[in-house]
Amino acid sequence: MEVEKFFVKKVIELAELDEYLEEELEHAGYGGVEIGRIPTGTRVTLYVERPGAVIGKKGRTIQELTDELAQRFGMENPQVEVVGIEKPELNAQIMAKRIAFALERGSRVRSIGHAFLRRIMEAGARGAEIVISGKIVGERARRVRFYQGYLSKAGEPAEKLVSRGYAYAKLPPGVVGVKVRIMPPVPTPDEIRIGPEEPEGEALRVTETGGEPEEKVEGKDGGAEGG
Repeated sequence: MEVEKFFVKKVIELAELDEYLEEELEHAGYGGVEIGRIPTGTRVTLYVERPGAVIGKKGRTIQELTDELAQRFGMENPQVEVVGIEKPELNAQIMAKRIAFALERGSRVRSIGHAFLRRIMEAGARGAEIVISGKIVGERARRVRFYQGYLSKAGEPAEKLVSRGYAYAKLPPGVVGVKVRIMPPVPTPDEIRIGPEEPEGEALRVTETGGEPEEKVEGKDGGAEGG
């Protein structure tokens, strides 16, 4: 029981850290964080679009961030490393934030879903999934799913390779959640299958649910109105 409480506490602390970094580094295009233990303390790897915005003039900004991580989150001698994101389109957190921003600007859900899915796949992703859910239009909650290509959903490849991101948009009807998952352009050990499979990149699925049985539309240009 104590072990379970320990892991729950760690998960909560990581979520709080991620939320703090997302707010503090939004101007730098925050794309995620990795925490690891090293002999001299704690290694903190930040993934951002604009590393210079984090490092600051003469390293002043990153030093302030390092001090805050030690004091606010109790990290032992944090060693902060800033890694630039070469292709933001392959980072699910960045894509989720951009989709949420587009929704808040009034763009149509269907147009946004197709546009961002196409952008992700053109960047070299092997597969991607975008799920937009909530009160998209009117008082009735809806769920729209866009999916294309190959995406591991279980096992080690799903845990270690798939990029995940979440953001929310504040629309007039209410808050809408955006979830993004991206499979990077790397081979995986679970691709050995028995029997024929569809050519990669051919399947584009859009799914809507809203209090009734799911309705699926499949095809290269498939679609479901999303507001």
